[in-house]
Amino acid sequence: MSDPVLRAFLDESSALRELDQQEYLVCAALVPEDDCDRVRERLRELLLPGQVKVHWTDESERRRREIVARIAELGPMNIVVSHLDARRRRVERYRRKCLETIYHDLLELQVFDLTLECRSESQDGNDRAHIVALQGQGLGRSLRIRHRRGGDEPLLWIADTVLGAVNAAHLGVPRHLDDLRSTLLIQSRTADSRTGQSERP
Repeated sequence: MSDPVLRAFLDESSALRELDQQEYLVCAALVPEDDCDRVRERLRELLLPGQVKVHWTDESERRRREIVARIAELGPMNIVVSHLDARRRRVERYRRKCLETIYHDLLELQVFDLTLECRSESQDGNDRAHIVALQGQGLGRSLRIRHRRGGDEPLLWIADTVLGAVNAAHLGVPRHLDDLRSTLLIQSRTADSRTGQSERP
């Protein structure tokens, strides 16, 4: 029996860290293609009346526990890549570094379909121009990206939750990340982060 075809769903976060540092993070949740619809429905069950999407920063601590439990139960595989550097107001360069790293991780895992959460039209265009440039420099051309709004694609909520848990752990609340740790396939920093490091759980 062949391995399942995986699709990836990516969100990002940027957070200030100690010692005047900033960390830009991206997470790609990997979900078997044949299981996407089932997982979407299980995630939609988390929505409160009138709520468009699950978003970590908008949720109470009780709700965060519920969301984390649901994602841990569904068992997606998650890749988290971050870039740690000086604090900056404009972080697009940090984003590009993270995306380049995660693109290579996805190709190594034979994942060729990546959905990113929409930002602005110009920013989404920059993402497309960036991957075209990387492919011109040797990145595998089999990887394709698309953008979707978070309210239209529940599978993006997984990455949002994982990144929320990572940031909460930095703030002294590790229990969310502890519950999701079994879903982490790769957790790494870019090679030129101020303190580059890589972990593969």
